Amino acid sequence: MPALLALVLAVLAGLAGAPAARAADAAEDRSAGAGVPGPVVLVGVPGLRWGDVTPVDGGGTPLVEEAEQGDGPGGEPQDAARTPVLGALLRDAGVGDVAVRSVTASACPADGWLAVSSGSRVLDPRPGMEVEAADGEAAEPDPQEAVTRCTTVREPVDGALPRWPVYEAAAAEQPYDARLGLLGDALARAGTATASVGPGAAVALATSDGSLTGPHVPRPREPEALGEAVGGLVEDGAELVVVDAGSLLADVDPDGEVPEEASASTVEQLDARVGAVLAAVEDEDATVVVASLADATSTAHLGAFAAVGPAAGGVADAYGASLVGSLSTRQDGLLQTTDLAPTLLVTLGVDAPAGLVGAPVLPVDDSLDAAERRAVVLDLARAALEVRPVVGPFFYALYGSQLLLYGAAIVALRRRSGGPRGRRRVLAWLRRVSVVGASVPVSTFLAGLVPWWRAEPSALALVAAVAGWTAVVAAVALLGPWRRSVVGPLGAVAATTALVLAVDVVGGSTLQLSSLMGPNPIVAGRFYGLGNPPFALFSTGCLLLATALAAHLVGRGRRRAAVASVAVLGVACAVLDGTPGLGSDFGGPPAIVPAFAVLALLVAGVRITWRRVLLIGGGTAVVMALLATLDWLRAPADRTHLGRFVETVLDGGALDVVGRKISANLSVLTGNPQGLLVPIAALFVAFVLLRPGASGPPALTRAFDRAPALRAGFGAWLVLVLIGFAVNDSGTSIPAVAATLMVPLLTAAGARALEDDAAGAPGQREPATASSH
Repeated sequence: MPALLALVLAVLAGLAGAPAARAADAAEDRSAGAGVPGPVVLVGVPGLRWGDVTPVDGGGTPLVEEAEQGDGPGGEPQDAARTPVLGALLRDAGVGDVAVRSVTASACPADGWLAVSSGSRVLDPRPGMEVEAADGEAAEPDPQEAVTRCTTVREPVDGALPRWPVYEAAAAEQPYDARLGLLGDALARAGTATASVGPGAAVALATSDGSLTGPHVPRPREPEALGEAVGGLVEDGAELVVVDAGSLLADVDPDGEVPEEASASTVEQLDARVGAVLAAVEDEDATVVVASLADATSTAHLGAFAAVGPAAGGVADAYGASLVGSLSTRQDGLLQTTDLAPTLLVTLGVDAPAGLVGAPVLPVDDSLDAAERRAVVLDLARAALEVRPVVGPFFYALYGSQLLLYGAAIVALRRRSGGPRGRRRVLAWLRRVSVVGASVPVSTFLAGLVPWWRAEPSALALVAAVAGWTAVVAAVALLGPWRRSVVGPLGAVAATTALVLAVDVVGGSTLQLSSLMGPNPIVAGRFYGLGNPPFALFSTGCLLLATALAAHLVGRGRRRAAVASVAVLGVACAVLDGTPGLGSDFGGPPAIVPAFAVLALLVAGVRITWRRVLLIGGGTAVVMALLATLDWLRAPADRTHLGRFVETVLDGGALDVVGRKISANLSVLTGNPQGLLVPIAALFVAFVLLRPGASGPPALTRAFDRAPALRAGFGAWLVLVLIGFAVNDSGTSIPAVAATLMVPLLTAAGARALEDDAAGAPGQREPATASSH
């Protein structure tokens, strides 16, 4: 155990000092206020995915044998000659995937253009979405509203957008505090000459009153005419030209009819239009950005992004032949539509206004060749898409198996027949099955080490990868030298869980991304750090590891060393979870600090009093205020949500944040199966593990007798999950997910204690951890 503690501390120390991601390093290289030398052109291609694009070889020849890598929006096989321009960009440009998510499950073109305008998420209401509810109030938008009912983005009339009042009303009712026209106002204040081509481009460049300050050209039907229009605008002195090249999605008028002039474009047409724009902008100092802004079908996906020309920062001074990224995702090759406005501003050398939630898209890795970059963007998109339909069934299976485990434990712990030998056999199997169950959560992240998304069927490959890693983790816990200890397997599984997530957080959260229990980039909620489920597992793992080490040290009369180990692990856990750029978890330390403080006091033999509770609460508040303030003191573009929360408090919006958290927790508690697991697990612990059985004392009581530090750990864990539930959005998932690790390990510890009793093993009892201090 001491050797294990030394190893863990050494690893955690190294992790705490490691860089968070290359995107953050790249951001430090940009020069404030220094734009690129030439004009900037943004070409919007809503619905385009890299899977729609045929790759080309070094000479620009389409690669026929790789055409099947992407199917078109309708699922038809790709024609190798259909996208030569986009294929060349995939080979030569700075490339990445765009999380186009807006307010609902899938994004329409208008949503994407509004995101460019405001730098935030905005929803253009779909026809029929605003349905009157039974109480006379407007019903909430259906998250699964079919994207094929998107509303037409109309051309401006006399320099104004006819649907702008609808956009403004929708933004005011939505929870993202979006300010339409933020980009247009910033450019107008800076005196930047702008021009727009096509209706979506007008939305992007409109000022807050819905008007345009620069020339506008309706989108030409033919690529040649589009190229001439863009070239003419650049020659006339436009510093920024935004082009709506059309969408792969058929849209509708507000009355629900599909207008003839708004029919969907094809991939070939988009390729030709992008090619015409690139040909028209011949200046080598020009920066051209091509970005998808929406989904092509009702199934959400990651879109395509490419940029060529000079870049205002990053690992290179130009976008060519690189992966791009941003501080909003901290993932190489991944960005959001809300990053486009900051990108345009920093590229033009215009100061970014407050209210932008994204960050500039910059080159972050120029070390990969074309094939490797293509593999990255395709893997990101494929994994995110393939894991989504598996997540729901997985959680149902996970929670269902937990309930079956509880039922099996009830039978096993109360079994009297079969004699001592039969009882030991049943308890041994219960212990093993419990350890296997507790090994599943961390294995969902380790599965990312295997490219399961490339297999067919991918769902089966994912299940096989999780099962394989579960067997490995369980074998380490059950076969190691700690296997005979009551808390040995518990500590082994906990250490594995905490260490895997710690390493992943420092490495950029790549294992969590598109995993069964981690964030999905399509949802665009969180791309790095520790979200609720990973936090629940990481903090529970840290707490149980500290408990196991404390039990070992106290049992050998080394109480001070036990308290020190709890303190060190608690600090490491809080630092990794709460530090901006690492865990970046605002709601984590308020639960971690009190939980470890309680554990340390109980291990030290100090009684918990109200005065000490208040001191712990005050210390936690100081820690959180320090972390948030340090993040807020950084440049606005570099802040995480910790610093943005401080800004919200200063702006008077703290009550809105608190109200949203309460509302989210209540909705999850009443409308999600994971809310059901919490009371069932609590009842199981209270009435089965802590209740005397027909064959002797309660299982958990015997485990507490053998390892009193385990009782302290259990109490500290209750503090952890209760505070975690209270202070986090959708916090119900925290106790539910944490229980999938804690309850099986408690069951295994109890089964081991009863198993030793049945075998007649004396088992050393450690000194009590509470005193009258």
